[in-house]
Amino acid sequence: MTKKYIVELTQQEKADLQALIRKGKGAARTIRRSHILLLASDGKADALIAETLHIGVRTVERTRQKFVPTHRLRIPQEWNL
Repeated sequence: MTKKYIVELTQQEKADLQALIRKGKGAARTIRRSHILLLASDGKADALIAETLHIGVRTVERTRQKFVPTHRLRIPQEWNL
């Protein structure tokens, strides 16, 4: 089955997320979502992302679902997901 929500990030978006992660001062939820989006944009499977980050697969699915329709980095300012 084809994934319904495919995460595609520009180089700038990836750089912004990586900077946010490196800074390490954001909310844990925001940093975790940033990790999810970066891994998803690299084509990793939801199960692998969940295992890597020690979270549930459903968390990965919800993050994809909420990010893809709104996209265009409103991260993290408007991330009240």
